[in-house]
Amino acid sequence: MRAEGDWPVGGLRFTVLGPLRGWRDGGELVLGSPQQRSLLLALLLRANHPVSTGQLVDDLWGDDPPAKPSAVIRTYVHRLRRVLGPAAPTTLSGGYLFALDAGGLDTHRVEELLGEARGLRAGGQHARAAAVLRSALALWRGEPMTGLPGPYAERQRGEWAERRVTVLESCLEAEVEAGPSGEAVAELAAVVAEYPLRERFSELLMLALYRTGRQAEALGVYHAADRRLRAQLGVSAGPGLRELQRRILVADAALVAPAPTSASTPASAPASASAPTTARPAAAARAPYPAAVRPTQVPADLADFTGREAQTEALRAVLLSPGTMPVATVSGLGGVGKTALAVHVAHTLAADFPDGQLYLDLHGADGRPTRPEEAVGAFLRSLGVPAEGLAPGLAERSAQFRSLLSGRRVLVVLDNARDAEQIRPLLPGRAGCAVLVTSRARLGSLPNAHVVELTAFAPQEALGLLERVVGGQRLRAEADTAGELVRLCGHLPLAVRILAARLACRPGWSMARLLDKLAGDRRRLDVLRAGDLAVESAFRFGYDQLTPEQARAFRLLAVPEVPDLSPGAVAAVLGLPEREAEELAESLVDCSMLETAPPDRYRYHDLLRAFALQLAPEGEAEGDRPAAVLTRLVARHHGETVAALGPAAARAALPFTGAAARGGGCGTAAAHGRGDYRGIGALVGQYAALPEPPRLDLAAELLLGYVLLCETGQAARPLGHAAKVLLHAAVRAGDRTGEVRARLVLGRLLTEVGSEPAALAELLRARDLCTAHDLPGPLLALAHASLAALFAQVGRPGDAVDGFTAAISVWDRLGDRRSVAAELLDLAGAFTGLGRSEAAVRVVDQSLLICHELADHELQALALDSLGAIAHDRGEYEQALRHHRNALALLRPDDRRRTGRTLLRLAESLRAVGRGEEAVAAAERAVEVLTLDGDRRGRGLALAALGDALADHDATEDAARAHRSEAYDILASIGSPEAARLRELIGPARPAVRPRRQWPSWLPA
Repeated sequence: MRAEGDWPVGGLRFTVLGPLRGWRDGGELVLGSPQQRSLLLALLLRANHPVSTGQLVDDLWGDDPPAKPSAVIRTYVHRLRRVLGPAAPTTLSGGYLFALDAGGLDTHRVEELLGEARGLRAGGQHARAAAVLRSALALWRGEPMTGLPGPYAERQRGEWAERRVTVLESCLEAEVEAGPSGEAVAELAAVVAEYPLRERFSELLMLALYRTGRQAEALGVYHAADRRLRAQLGVSAGPGLRELQRRILVADAALVAPAPTSASTPASAPASASAPTTARPAAAARAPYPAAVRPTQVPADLADFTGREAQTEALRAVLLSPGTMPVATVSGLGGVGKTALAVHVAHTLAADFPDGQLYLDLHGADGRPTRPEEAVGAFLRSLGVPAEGLAPGLAERSAQFRSLLSGRRVLVVLDNARDAEQIRPLLPGRAGCAVLVTSRARLGSLPNAHVVELTAFAPQEALGLLERVVGGQRLRAEADTAGELVRLCGHLPLAVRILAARLACRPGWSMARLLDKLAGDRRRLDVLRAGDLAVESAFRFGYDQLTPEQARAFRLLAVPEVPDLSPGAVAAVLGLPEREAEELAESLVDCSMLETAPPDRYRYHDLLRAFALQLAPEGEAEGDRPAAVLTRLVARHHGETVAALGPAAARAALPFTGAAARGGGCGTAAAHGRGDYRGIGALVGQYAALPEPPRLDLAAELLLGYVLLCETGQAARPLGHAAKVLLHAAVRAGDRTGEVRARLVLGRLLTEVGSEPAALAELLRARDLCTAHDLPGPLLALAHASLAALFAQVGRPGDAVDGFTAAISVWDRLGDRRSVAAELLDLAGAFTGLGRSEAAVRVVDQSLLICHELADHELQALALDSLGAIAHDRGEYEQALRHHRNALALLRPDDRRRTGRTLLRLAESLRAVGRGEEAVAAAERAVEVLTLDGDRRGRGLALAALGDALADHDATEDAARAHRSEAYDILASIGSPEAARLRELIGPARPAVRPRRQWPSWLPA
């Protein structure tokens, strides 16, 4: 894209000479994943020409395409069409065509400018040609096709990088022919350093030096080039360099060019901020540039500067890099220590920039951003230019600044920049100088910019800063309290520094006293102020720069008390379409008012969230009040849960069926629930605690559905707390259905953590409420099934048979055949526990008939796996192997949890028939699949199975022990009874399995 504005504003246009970006009618487009953008690149660079699908496959993947590359390409094209609209790629027979108007791509514009420059040079108009070539060079915005994968992108990246060097060579040739200046000499010297083996650049530097009266230096360039070529390539200087040396030695009159004029670019040349700077600004014509002044403006370094070693070295490496002028930017939220780091780095570089250091805080004392013309004027005065010598306009003043710094090594430090537009006029024009910028915004669009994202301290760094201020003895005396203090500060450097200052000024205070003051979120920001330092002020500075839409999003996204939010959750909170909401969230990330966390999540720094919660303005709209915000978010998660349970569940009177009650089922469900239990638990608990939650029914259905979908493991604590709050709210509101759902959640969680008596009480109460109040049949079925699962766990298989039979009867009466089939499999397990394997086989066969009738491959796989388990118990190992393998063949690749559990049973049967290598392979595959799924208990069981298989297979004892030890650590941490067997195998040195409690600590009696 042209910064100069000579591209048409309307229509569709793209840039590839840097990051691939696109605009339509002035608005930037979201072009999707790197692979999708690589496809777009292949179509753009062949715009208006058909491209075959086979060629696109080669472009994207080369010799290693995915399983169905054509389908992947169709998906990418479909997504591009949604983004690009009518201008999207069209499908041809066997390929695609992207029709693009002339001038819609920066590479096309480069070709136009090169043609124009060739014509001008042919007519002897070298200065105008140089101006046109500078405009062409300005179209490169960093590495071409930055970050795009694939063979085609890699080839084009290399070709266009080389093309830029060729254009630069032509531009410098034109400038030397037009009459070289001191600035041209300085740039050529930097270019020779960047491309030491390209002899043409050395030739041009020699010629420019000679034409500016520096004959000895010109000959020195020749000798340096000749030595370099001999040392690195073993060859002498080429004929071009040798001939130029000869002509300089004989003072060839033909080498002399006309002296440069005061304005080498005529008025008719294209106006461009990137045009050659050989023209001196008007102010310079009125008053000569002053003698060199060496500014040293960077503030004093902090005596107690702590940590940031990696960031310091990264910034030093960027700022000292040879070649084009480096720009390093430090971004991050307020109070994270951007200025402190920049000042510290600047002091370490003082000797490397002998001509001085310029510093300016771009956030003015009056609270408004400093205008660029004011900033560059301040720098010019610092460099010795009198007020009457300042150029009148920003462009002329900026050129005057660049001219003053030409040939000098000066570090420019720009603190608290608002955006890239404020920075660009303050950038020196030639190599030798360097620029260090701090900003809350990410300024990656600056030329040659390297972005360092600064986050809060690591815990040890925060403690290190506290120790340096208050002293090691005081810190060690209250080490645990100190750790909690810096945690409550979110390890934010400014907050830690304020606490340290308060403690240093009050030697009689204990850290525990300050900890008490920080206890409440609402009071925390009031405590974190000392003198002119205040965390709230740092946050307010960033908030005041937000647009009204950003400010609203910043306030509302803090309302849910959840660890993080997905893009869909952001949309629900804001009440906006997902794309619009995500763009708002990304804009907050860009200005460091929100953080991102993989995969595709958004979160607040703890203190920033506390600040946001204080901001709700008077007269907040009804839809922006906390109850409305939370209702939208609960409704969103409720819809996702129903979708994960499948269409049968959505049709049921209650959105959960018996099949879902088996938990951890399909891949969609597992993906829906993975890692989100803290968020779901926190949300439901917060919502149920509202004085009058508008949709308590949705919250109850959401929590129950989530527990049914996912094996909770370590999720029991947050989900159990939410269920208790929900139970109290339902009882208070007289909501019997909500009460039953809350008790079912509690009963299932208590069963899972081994608190069977407490679980029995909750589940019996749930069943009795269903019966007494004639509640929906699915709830009664679920109560029967949950009780039966509890009975099976505690060794009462007869009661389990009765419970599963009762659940089947309810599902059959409701006409839910899939739930009948699923419950039959549980009934088979209960029969196996009674030793009635024939009865178990019969009910599995009944389930299989229903599965065939419904064409339900997922349940069919579960049924086959059940038959395999029964066959294994009966010693029919070969038959068990057949059943398990048939089950695996039916399971979908994304159904990782069931695949992993079936692999575990397959490994057990393989061990039983002495096929040790295959057993090891199956167990290893189970570990891999269940780890990817996030199934903590499943991973523990798989590691145990792998240890057993390795022990059978004559593997080293250390390998088997290592896997069993890791399995023990996992299973013991969640109270799984399987840990006891492992402890016996690996020895008494391991801690005992934690005893099961009748009532967990998160569920008071």
